[in-house]
Amino acid sequence: MRIVAIGGSPRASGNSNSLLRTAVEAAVERGATADYFYPSRMDVAGCKACDGCRRGPDAVCVQQDEMHEVYAALKACDVVVLASPVYFYMLSSWAKAVLDRCYALITPGPEETGGEEWPLRVPPGKGFYFISTQAEDSPLYGYQILPALVYGFTWTGIELRGQLIATGLDGPHDWEAREDLIAAARDLIVVP
Repeated sequence: MRIVAIGGSPRASGNSNSLLRTAVEAAVERGATADYFYPSRMDVAGCKACDGCRRGPDAVCVQQDEMHEVYAALKACDVVVLASPVYFYMLSSWAKAVLDRCYALITPGPEETGGEEWPLRVPPGKGFYFISTQAEDSPLYGYQILPALVYGFTWTGIELRGQLIATGLDGPHDWEAREDLIAAARDLIVVP
């Protein structure tokens, strides 16, 4: 099983990126392989809404940046694991930029292509896991992000397989004292 891990925090060793690595490393111990991407350290621009990616069956995003590395990894992987701190009750801007650019992975339907069936841009059968971290004790804020991710990824054929909504993490290393979260992260990803 091949994993694409996307760490949406600018803090390399913060709560969400650390729980992401914990989850993915446990899956690697069980036989998976992984590619990591940290958008805060990458050149990934926001979507321009130009629809250049929808001009033909082989069209890709017209922006020439490091998102093309993410596209290649997403097409080749079996599972995506996205982690983000909750910033102002949403995903971080770095995670959101990557997700917005996944618009280029949606295969246009026949109503957009003049009735022509285009090949799928993402091979079927992929899944995703979501990890969020937040200071508040109520999991509401992490869970309110989840429906948008499920709906967005569904357009690419990538389906939800699990989530870890981590609460009560105020400082950047609070996860280290939370054996419950460490255990939940290690058990999150199912490796066949």
